[in-house]
Amino acid sequence: MSQAFIREACGSPIVRSSRDSAESTAEVYRSIERDYDFAVREGRGGFMIARLAKDGSFDSWVEE
Repeated sequence: MSQAFIREACGSPIVRSSRDSAESTAEVYRSIERDYDFAVREGRGGFMIARLAKDGSFDSWVEE
């Protein structure tokens, strides 16, 4: 896994218990923040959502 996906922001990333739940949340963020893309990554005992720049580089985790 890329080091970018291990790096964390100051807040607490959203962690969903299932991939489906995380994908649904990512879809909501895709419709709200059109300047970014969102990808689901496994970690912390569940699934987190990474906010990505349009070039695919890591920007931040979606936080609570």
